[in-house]
Amino acid sequence: MSRVAELGIGLAEAERRRGTTTMKESVSPRAARSRAKILAAATDLLVESGARSVTVDAVEATSGVAKSTLYRHFSSRDDLLVAVVVSALPDIVDPDLSNGFESALRQLAASAAQAFADPHWSRIFPALLSLRTSMPELDEFVTADKVDRQVALARVLDVGVAEGVLPGPIDIDVATNVLVGPLVLAAITGSGDGSDAAAMAELAEYVVDRFVASFTNSRDF
Repeated sequence: MSRVAELGIGLAEAERRRGTTTMKESVSPRAARSRAKILAAATDLLVESGARSVTVDAVEATSGVAKSTLYRHFSSRDDLLVAVVVSALPDIVDPDLSNGFESALRQLAASAAQAFADPHWSRIFPALLSLRTSMPELDEFVTADKVDRQVALARVLDVGVAEGVLPGPIDIDVATNVLVGPLVLAAITGSGDGSDAAAMAELAEYVVDRFVASFTNSRDF
C-alpha cells in the first residue's frame, strides 16, 4: 500500500478540521476588515509578549475593534489564537510529479524553505511550538495540517519507490523529520526577519542532496 493510501483517512480528518476554523459564510468588506484588524492585533501581542498577553481587553485596545465585534468573529480567546496560527500557515504545495522524484522533492523542499524564511510565519512559528503544549484544539489542528503536508510528501516518495531510487516504503514521519527538521532548527535560530532566505534555500538543497545520496550510496535509512 502506498503512503498516500495510508494517509488518506488522516487527510479527510485534516480537511474536516480545517473547515471548522475558517469562515463558513461570505462576509461584508467591513466585517472582513474588522477580522483582519483583530488577527493583526492578536498576532502582534502574541509575538511580542507571549500568549498570556492575548486577552480580549488587550486585543480591543490594540485593534480598535469593540469586544462585541470580536465575539461575533471568535467565540473565545482560544478560538482567536487558533485563527492567528491558521491565518499564518504556509500554503500546501501540490508537487509536480511529471519531472520525476528528485525534481518534485526539491520543489517541496524549496517551498518549505521559502515558508520558514517568510518573516510573518517565522514570527508565529516559535509561539506555535509553545502553544501546542497547552492548547489541545490547536495541537489537533496543527497535527491535521501536518498530515496534509505529509500526503504531498508521500506522493513524491511513492514516485521515488516506483523509479527505483528508494528501496521501498519510507516511514513518513522519519522522512519528514530528516527533510524538514534542519529547516525548523534554522528557523528557530535565525534572525526571523526574512534575511536568511538565501541561506534557508541553500540548506534545503543540501538536505535533499544528502537524503537522495543516502539511498544512491546504498546506506541504511
